[in-house]
Amino acid sequence: MVAQPAEVLSPAKRRKQDTSCRETSPVLPATATAGWSSLPDDLVRRIADSFLATNDVDCYVDLRAVCRSWRAATDDPKTNTFDRRFHPRTWIVLDDVFQSDDRRILLNTATSRLLRKKLPLVLDYYVVATAGAFFVLADRIPPHAARVFNPLTGCMISFAVPVPAEVRVSFVGSCDGGSSLGLVLLDDSSCKIYTADPDNEGFASEDCQQGAYNFFRNAVVGGAYTHLNGSALAGVIAELCELVRFFHGDFVKSFSGGLPEDANDSRCFLVGLSRHMVLVIKTHGTLFVLKMNTELGKLEPVQSISNFAIFIGHRRCLPVDVDKFPGVEANCVYYTEHLGSSAHICKCNIKDRKVERLSEAAEFMKQDKQFVLMADRPCTIIQLLCSYTINMSDSQLAMQQMSQGAKESCSNSGDSDLDD
Repeated sequence: MVAQPAEVLSPAKRRKQDTSCRETSPVLPATATAGWSSLPDDLVRRIADSFLATNDVDCYVDLRAVCRSWRAATDDPKTNTFDRRFHPRTWIVLDDVFQSDDRRILLNTATSRLLRKKLPLVLDYYVVATAGAFFVLADRIPPHAARVFNPLTGCMISFAVPVPAEVRVSFVGSCDGGSSLGLVLLDDSSCKIYTADPDNEGFASEDCQQGAYNFFRNAVVGGAYTHLNGSALAGVIAELCELVRFFHGDFVKSFSGGLPEDANDSRCFLVGLSRHMVLVIKTHGTLFVLKMNTELGKLEPVQSISNFAIFIGHRRCLPVDVDKFPGVEANCVYYTEHLGSSAHICKCNIKDRKVERLSEAAEFMKQDKQFVLMADRPCTIIQLLCSYTINMSDSQLAMQQMSQGAKESCSNSGDSDLDD
């Protein structure tokens, strides 16, 4: 009987079968890991400051949770709630399409980092609006006092004032770009602007004409309100009226915050970029980008916005740095074109005004009041950002009060029938 030749093993197989050659991960001694807690305070602060430089406040909070010495070396956001370093300045909250129960998806628009975060605390309140990534909340018990919640630090700022029922848009900050924290609420139904500091017992309210109100509202949702100042605002509005009149558009309609979702004729937003502010107008199928000179109240045509791209929808807009968002083209405006219950994404190059539709198939389909991404396709970053601009959640407080009013109306109607 002929003996079978022995199998010739490759060097890789020989190493795998030879237990004496198996590699093992080195085990670090306990003293090596314990040494991290003895890092010099200035080094710990430098690492912490690097997170704050990109507004990654959640990473800063995680760093402080490592050990007692690191907490002692860094400032506590919970005792510095008004410190702008700990505010979610560059973050946005992606709305109901991407939410489930107490989880929210947040996006850092400066770095493109997505954060899925569990926020059970928001379930204890009515969510009135989101201001960047701040949650504007209202107590569930009357008089529905206002609260501002920072999801990155877990800090809650209490206001003494009750939230007006019809509020849908808000921001947290200062109209003049100052460092003090205040709450600004906008009421679309009455064209009122409410402002309050945490210690105020009541809101200061201002009635606005619809055109001026809508102008300010779209400045808020465009992130440009910090660039405005009172002395220049009147001149900017006057110049804008002449511009819209030149385009044969209606000023109030162009700045309306309540355009129907299937309208494509007029949209106008003030957009805050890194060093300046621009005005984006889409009217009668043509798109214009103009630079705002807030000192002189003048509008100047813009041929380039450098490495930025702007996303506009019927609800709000958003500028992004394309270096942080692969797949997004610089010096372009992305917008949604609505066709009944569906919507397409279009792109317009600012320099040559060339417009192209990104896909022959519709990217969004309307369900109730929201536009949801079409199923069985992966979500691109462009679709994600466009979804943010065409969707905006209703105030839970307003919805609850509307529902309660409807029940009371039905109840009164039934009592009247019994009387008859």
